[in-house]
Amino acid sequence: MPEESIANEVVFDYLPTVSYALYQNHVPVIRTLSIRNTTDKEWANLTIKIEPSDDFAEALELHTEQLLPGGTFQPEIIRFKLNPVFIYSLTEKMTASLKLSIRADGKEVCTEDYDIDLLAYDQWLGKSILPEMLSAFVMPNLPELVPILKSAASILGKWTDNSALNDYQSQNPDRVKKQMAALYAAIKEKNITYCSVPASFGGAGQRVRLADTVLATGMGNCLEMSLLYASCLEAMGLHPIIVLIKGHAFVGAWLVDDTFPDAVNDDPSLLSKRMASGINEMLLIEATAMNEGQTPTFDDAIQLAVNHFADLLAFDYFIDVHRSRFSGIRPMPLRKKVGEEWQMIDHENNVDQKPDISDPSALEQSVKLNHVKEIRFGKQQLWERKLLDLSLRNNLLNLRISKTSLQFIPIPPNELEDAMAGDDEFQILARPRDWENPLRSAGVYQSLNSQDPMLQLVREELKQKRLRVYVSEEDLYAGLTGLYRNARQATWRKTEPILCTWQSDYCAGMRLLPVNGQDLHPFCSCL
Repeated sequence: MPEESIANEVVFDYLPTVSYALYQNHVPVIRTLSIRNTTDKEWANLTIKIEPSDDFAEALELHTEQLLPGGTFQPEIIRFKLNPVFIYSLTEKMTASLKLSIRADGKEVCTEDYDIDLLAYDQWLGKSILPEMLSAFVMPNLPELVPILKSAASILGKWTDNSALNDYQSQNPDRVKKQMAALYAAIKEKNITYCSVPASFGGAGQRVRLADTVLATGMGNCLEMSLLYASCLEAMGLHPIIVLIKGHAFVGAWLVDDTFPDAVNDDPSLLSKRMASGINEMLLIEATAMNEGQTPTFDDAIQLAVNHFADLLAFDYFIDVHRSRFSGIRPMPLRKKVGEEWQMIDHENNVDQKPDISDPSALEQSVKLNHVKEIRFGKQQLWERKLLDLSLRNNLLNLRISKTSLQFIPIPPNELEDAMAGDDEFQILARPRDWENPLRSAGVYQSLNSQDPMLQLVREELKQKRLRVYVSEEDLYAGLTGLYRNARQATWRKTEPILCTWQSDYCAGMRLLPVNGQDLHPFCSCL
């Protein structure tokens, strides 16, 4: 019989709902498993089993040789493997369970069943769990999008005598607007019928017709038309934005090559300011204006989207799709039915990856050491050696990370030095909020992709003149305020303080910048 005294000492933290989008983007099903020995006896040969009720996952078994009285067993990483074929073959939501059983000294200690919901392949969880997962339903590499892009290029050629879908290469927002308008016209020619579904964007389990299904069936609602337009925008190299308000969704894109610092934001002013006349950094359109029977022009669709900002209480949040790609959220692979079985066709996403064709760097020439019997020093060299402090008191040799210093997330030093060579202003931001989410596991991503998930993010942030630090927003503000005050005092003393800008975990190197009180602005976090 299971011991009742141990039941309350088992912590089993898991996702109550699982979907293929969560599986593909490395969201672990089991987040925490902790077992504490509350008895006065030592447990030997402790065995923990986690068994699924169906074939949606493999059974997991964990072992430890002993667990002392009052001790706790908590594995750091729990590799509970899902069965991807079972998950992506689901056409409807189903309920399953996980059975957790604990045995010690050959006896059963505890047994418990936990319910878990398995969603269909095309179901989105809404904002209940990781709302940025909507970016996984933006699929730019579908072959069904190619005719739309060709049609958009043809329309663009008639308007401008240049049919090239050249994203932001022209550095002209008006050129980007014309590309968006040509795509709007190309989708409008498809005569897609509006087909309403229950407005349940805030809840769990929203069924979504993917872009290929919308084109095949000729039906789509506001969210599905937004995803279709966003998929085409990303295929063209533009940066889509999806906006969700109560019971509705619409879409747009950046007119400049930029992204927001975070993938998900709930401040409508971030959009309205960039859409303002004269700023022209972003455009949003009403997606349902592309449905059959609608007559609005592209400029009319823009005005319809602007009208949604009249009621700010209805605003929910928006998703920067391009920014979410830096967080490792990939488009879902295409699902095709072959015979009686579903098969996945993973079209490689080349939207964000561009091949590096630069010349390789030259090999460093090693310095040959000559053995000599005696080295003679002049007086100047002796004075210089005495003045150089080689003890741990020298901050250049023994830098302590404290409140008076800021440690930035490592960036390749050559890229940082090139960026700092100009006279541009850089914004200092706290650590990304999406990687603080306990539902996502950067360790799982890194083990599967053999790379640091933060490296691509900080590189893209550097292109947008943004630098990231390890501390939170509150600690960042306090640190910048202290640095600002030290810089002001150092300016009065005719000296220059040092701001540590880079430190690597893999090699002993750093970049030190002299700053003064005019270089550092604590209230806007700029350098």
